[in-house]
Amino acid sequence: MNTETAYIEKLGLRPHPEGGYYRQLYGNDEKGKKNISTIYYMLTANDISAFHRLHNVVEIWYFHAGAPLNIYVIDPDGELAIHTLSTEVEMQAVIMPEQWFAAEIPSKQGFCLVGCAVGPAFSFENFELAKKSELAKQYPQHKELIERLCKD
Repeated sequence: MNTETAYIEKLGLRPHPEGGYYRQLYGNDEKGKKNISTIYYMLTANDISAFHRLHNVVEIWYFHAGAPLNIYVIDPDGELAIHTLSTEVEMQAVIMPEQWFAAEIPSKQGFCLVGCAVGPAFSFENFELAKKSELAKQYPQHKELIERLCKD
């Protein structure tokens, strides 16, 4: 598999509200709450993972295949960290609870497939998509990045 279409079909990925494609492999389901969940997540060339945060949840991203991916993380104090996931730089990044984060393929070419482990298990109850105007007001030093990587 070397194209985004092949990965989407083979892995059964579907559109994610923050952008890109995903499929939960293990986690919360009709059988109850789990302590961890695992997710395939993919961005294509012009997709973004819009700024969002998870409450009371740690998320670890693991690089699997494709183009390098930048993850932008703003901690509650306003400090910005950029993690580049690829075989050449970092192959995993940890996002702590309450950190705002977004991702994109900086080259705007190809795709990137990652895996995410989330603990406690992912639930949309713990997911918050950023509002561009509110996040830019809170962190004006990152306004350009926020405007580029927010959906609203």
